[in-house]
Amino acid sequence: MVKPHFSFWIIAVLGLVWNLMGCLNFITQMNADAVAQMPEIYQLIITARPLWATLAFGFAVFGGALGCILLLLRRRMASVGFLVSLLAIVVTVIQTVLVVGMAPSTILSVLVGVALFWYATIAARAGWLR
Repeated sequence: MVKPHFSFWIIAVLGLVWNLMGCLNFITQMNADAVAQMPEIYQLIITARPLWATLAFGFAVFGGALGCILLLLRRRMASVGFLVSLLAIVVTVIQTVLVVGMAPSTILSVLVGVALFWYATIAARAGWLR
């Protein structure tokens, strides 16, 4: 197995931090007390979100975090975690755009999801993953 470039570790750690922030956001939104402290518009968006969109949000952030952990462990299965995350991101973004419209954060989420999946496939082809 080939030793990865030092940038591999930076990208994997930054991706993990990004996804862990998403996991924290998801957990916060699942806490009724935390939601009650949010502005009313956020409360309405969160409580009106359908179950399928909430599940997609969870798969997006936890799938991405799992993908990053697998990337740090140099496992080929990281691509699967990122693919699940990317598909769930697309579902989440569609629901978000339909409810509140396009926002920079939705575009950024898709770009990060695509970039992490793409990077994992590059790492696998480079022989950095087993």
